[in-house]
Amino acid sequence: MNKVWTALLVIGIVVSFLTGSIDKLGTVIVESATDAFNIFLKVALLILFWNGVFNIAIQSGLIKNITKLLKKPLSFLFPDVDKDSVCMEYICSNMVANMLGLGSAATPLGLKAFEMLQNENKKDHPSRAMMTFVLLNISTLTLFPTTIISLRAMYKGTTEFSFIVLMILVTLFATIFTILLDRIVYVIQSKKEK
Repeated sequence: MNKVWTALLVIGIVVSFLTGSIDKLGTVIVESATDAFNIFLKVALLILFWNGVFNIAIQSGLIKNITKLLKKPLSFLFPDVDKDSVCMEYICSNMVANMLGLGSAATPLGLKAFEMLQNENKKDHPSRAMMTFVLLNISTLTLFPTTIISLRAMYKGTTEFSFIVLMILVTLFATIFTILLDRIVYVIQSKKEK
């Protein structure tokens, strides 16, 4: 990846030299760094706010109650994982955070769940549960896209209700498609192994 960034930087410098705008390069570099820092600061504050909301939801027991509701459907998707295990708790919490649009809160939960899935996996390649977990995280159902709503509000974009409904529908269809595809691949692989 370092080679890609280096190549892009060198190409940018060469193009600015060839187009005669090398004098603007210093200004662009400083402005870009300032813009990047401002965006980082705004997003960091957003992450802190929504993680705080998520922690309040954890402390109030809301997440635990939602996790209990998710255990049964998720135990269908993860038959190899004990539904009362700590690993399943992390999987459920990760899914809840993703559903609430809190990707920054979902990431550490997902990493911990994946680590526990790897500890249960005795093979040198990913287990079925690990593959299902990654697929669900990629296509995750989002019921309340908090980060996107916050970013749109921050940049004075309008967040219409139709946008939220559309996002819920798109993520719902993506999740359903992912689950169906996961099941189909599992059935095909099971037949090949027999």
